[in-house]
Amino acid sequence: MTAPTTPHQLFIGGAWRDASTGATFDVVDPATGEVIAAVADASVADGAAALDTAVAAQAEWGATAPARGRRSCATRSTS
Repeated sequence: MTAPTTPHQLFIGGAWRDASTGATFDVVDPATGEVIAAVADASVADGAAALDTAVAAQAEWGATAPARGRRSCATRSTS
């Protein structure tokens, strides 16, 4: 059995992407001190892109039935 993979990118606008600067930071296991992953280190520009995307999607998302919205979000985030 293959272990599930965890995304190491930013999820913005319905897609996984690297940080705009390409920067990453290490995730350290506090029990062992071992580096267990390197993940995207979001910049101010990445935050602004996420906010802009959220604002653009708000009207449609706000009109979505709750159950459908949760299912849609869960499906996209695990793709």
